[in-house]
Amino acid sequence: MTLIELLVLTGNYYTSMIFIAAIILFLLKDKESALFAFITFVFFFVGITYYPFLIEWDSNKLYRYPIWILHDTLWMGLIAYLGLKDKINWRQSVLGQLFCIPLLAVNFFRALDMQFIQMYISTTAYRIVYPLCEVAIVLLCWLPIFVYLKNKFFVKPQTA
Repeated sequence: MTLIELLVLTGNYYTSMIFIAAIILFLLKDKESALFAFITFVFFFVGITYYPFLIEWDSNKLYRYPIWILHDTLWMGLIAYLGLKDKINWRQSVLGQLFCIPLLAVNFFRALDMQFIQMYISTTAYRIVYPLCEVAIVLLCWLPIFVYLKNKFFVKPQTA
């Protein structure tokens, strides 16, 4: 992979924003949130890396949706496991899983629609739900930074 191809892959602004959030959280010494953002970055990066190859390989649109369902399920399982082991913030873990459930449902519905129903009624839901859930996951990575800034600049110290 050349440097230009790598820059094109990381040109996906969701992935770049999550990577920036992971670095900021690491510098703020919020290890739990930084780990959540880093894991999310890895899964987003892997997803945009195999996406063009998957689209080229699966011209019949038969395998791409189960692969994406597996990808999202692996991310959900990993953050759930790390949330239970107190390695990441449990609120981020639960909210991340809740934001990912519509992605699984839309991919499943899309797979059924493309292969069996063939009415293509899932296109609108796919175009609306997928970006909204991805933006919510990106914001979930940035939420601890916003909380830190709010506490730093807008909360007045309490006098005893």
